[in-house]
Amino acid sequence: MTAPEPRPLEPNAMRAGNEDREKVVAHLNSAFAEGRLDVSELEERVAAAYRAKTMGELAPLTADLPAQYAASPVRRPTPQPPARPAGERHDTARWAPIGGGLAIFLVNVLIWAAVSAGTGNLIYFWPIWTAIPLVIAVVGVVLSGGHRDGR
Repeated sequence: MTAPEPRPLEPNAMRAGNEDREKVVAHLNSAFAEGRLDVSELEERVAAAYRAKTMGELAPLTADLPAQYAASPVRRPTPQPPARPAGERHDTARWAPIGGGLAIFLVNVLIWAAVSAGTGNLIYFWPIWTAIPLVIAVVGVVLSGGHRDGR
């Protein structure tokens, strides 16, 4: 003897999952934001959505609401800048290390100047050591081809 073939369930008798409940709650929140539901209706329906065991229990919660809001704004794709060839780097990005090194060097020169002015003597010019990364950055950009076309 073979086991009887299971009968397909009607859609309303199928068990509801967490994702199904969350979709209904999101729909209810959207309706509330549009003023279609008041606070007490929202609370009652959200509680019923989380208690629902079947799809048939979820369906009446949104039956009197319009289908996912045609009034919502249409999102248009934002235009993207043209793609650069793989080997080309943006000029600003190429020179950024030099700007950073120069800023560090200048801050140290200002500190050196303030200390020298405060003591009344020109002290050892120690900011020269902070110029080393600046020089390395300049050499790196020049050797990598500081030209616009990246060659």
